[in-house]
Amino acid sequence: MMKLLHRSGVCALALMAGTAVMQFEPTVLRDLAFGNGTQHVAVGAVKTSLWSAALAQSSDSFALENVRFTWGPLTYEAQRIEFTGVSVARQELESLFSSSAVSLADRLSKIDAKQVIIPELKVTQKLGKETQTSLYRNATMSDIVRGKVASTVIETTAMEETGEKGPTLISYGRTTVTDLDLPTFVKLFETKDASAPLSRIHGAFSIEKVDVTDAGGNYSTQIARINGRDLIARPTKDSWNGTIALIKELSDKEKTSPEEETRILLTAADLLGAFDAGLVEATGITFKDDSKESKGTGSVARVAYTGATGSQPAEVRVEGIAFKDTNASLKIGSISLTGFSITPTLNGLKALEGKPLTDLDHAAVRSLIPTLGTLRITDMSIDAPAAEDKPNERVSVVWGLMEVTADKPLNGIPTNIRFEQRNVSMTLSDSSDDELAQQLQALGYKSIDSSFVLAATWNESTHEIAIKEFSMDTKDVGSVRLTGLIGNVSPDLFSPDEATASAALIGAKAKSANVVVENRGLVERYLAKAAKEEGTTPEALQKMYSGATPLVLSSMIGNSEQSRTLGQAIARFIEKPGKLTIEAQPKNPSGFGVMDVMLASDPKLLLEKLKITAKAE
Repeated sequence: MMKLLHRSGVCALALMAGTAVMQFEPTVLRDLAFGNGTQHVAVGAVKTSLWSAALAQSSDSFALENVRFTWGPLTYEAQRIEFTGVSVARQELESLFSSSAVSLADRLSKIDAKQVIIPELKVTQKLGKETQTSLYRNATMSDIVRGKVASTVIETTAMEETGEKGPTLISYGRTTVTDLDLPTFVKLFETKDASAPLSRIHGAFSIEKVDVTDAGGNYSTQIARINGRDLIARPTKDSWNGTIALIKELSDKEKTSPEEETRILLTAADLLGAFDAGLVEATGITFKDDSKESKGTGSVARVAYTGATGSQPAEVRVEGIAFKDTNASLKIGSISLTGFSITPTLNGLKALEGKPLTDLDHAAVRSLIPTLGTLRITDMSIDAPAAEDKPNERVSVVWGLMEVTADKPLNGIPTNIRFEQRNVSMTLSDSSDDELAQQLQALGYKSIDSSFVLAATWNESTHEIAIKEFSMDTKDVGSVRLTGLIGNVSPDLFSPDEATASAALIGAKAKSANVVVENRGLVERYLAKAAKEEGTTPEALQKMYSGATPLVLSSMIGNSEQSRTLGQAIARFIEKPGKLTIEAQPKNPSGFGVMDVMLASDPKLLLEKLKITAKAE
């Protein structure tokens, strides 16, 4: 019995000793350092369990201690990085930390691990006079195959940015990233090749609870969530490291030369074209400004960027905007920009080949104009004081819709344009100094609700500009709508050379025009006001105006068949205000041009060159 107890005790001691040995982490490598160019890595120690150390070719689990990694303007520091489930051989593992000439991207592509844990990671970045320090806690990367990380999770992130205006504090909640391709990402910083294709860097990502506050507490912003997917990128001409270094070098200068300014623009153009994303959006945004200069609060429900896919263009969208300060408020339902492209600008900057901006000719400047696409703003309202000296008198303006399209550019000038404002309404102030507002008030209007549309496009194959619509429509007032066709418009109209463009403009000829006027109450209000002033009735005044119109018109534009047609139609419109349609076409099939107007000895003779029809309904 005593022998059995003795043997059991020995076994227990052996088990305890074995467990302690297995938990002990002997140092297998110490004071490692290597670097080339802008990269430098230092590792205080590589430690592994004694059990793994006993196996010459096994590196299943190990830890790096006192790691410092300098990468251009970025410095990474971690007291400990833990690797588990590593399937590379010991020799291959040690080569990751050797001073060989193998690139960092190629070294990372050799890593296979079940999990990498970094309890705390400090990242310092200096750019010009500003320094950003970031602290990441509990970062975990899981299922790493050839350097590609299936899942990355960071529990919390804290940042501090210092600059001339004082520090700014930024904090994040939980951050997740899927399918992170570390070798491809690292190559962006190492490779110099602006012609390389865009490559996928990672899949979906999310960031919770972003909080931004300046040190003085005057300004703060909170974002409930940022998420997105499919970040793609390519290297730049000087690599991302070189690009960042150049920006740092030039930003440190108090004054830059014209050549350096051009170099900055070229570098920025290269960098802007070096990345894109399938989707990036932020939701639940609130902000507050308590500074002495201005005090206000605001919120944005959603900001999103969606990358182009197939025939679907890229779009930037902002929804649910609200802002309010001590005197005014602003609300916007949504703002979207679709089809916007800076490609013409990027290509134009590359074509400059270092030429200073001050030396650019008109054609070069035109080549830098980006494509606007379509800007759309809905449900916008503004409430503000009527004037600084009238704080108690308010002005309220509401836009149902404002939309601007400018695309299909030729030499920087859009050949397809459209501008629309729908349901723009405002209350007319009794003390307004605006002459039109005073006239409308005199007619009995307390507010106005109007819309405006201008749409025109150039057809390259027919050399024609179609004026699809030029219209103004005001509720309870009336509307005017013009459509037309201009021919003989060659591409020279869009030439950067002013003389060439002017000659093309002179050669253009109008081929048709159509005007439609509709009354919705303005004529009746005007007749009532004028009759009251003249001491008569609206009916009598209406009859007098209707009878006098043909005579007045013939005295102004001549007693031709065209003037008689116009006079009779306008007279009927005044007698019974409804809808007036006027159509004009040149008798010459080639059209009616600027030269026809310039060569006419009598303006009244111009009507003889036109075929005019008019009718009142």
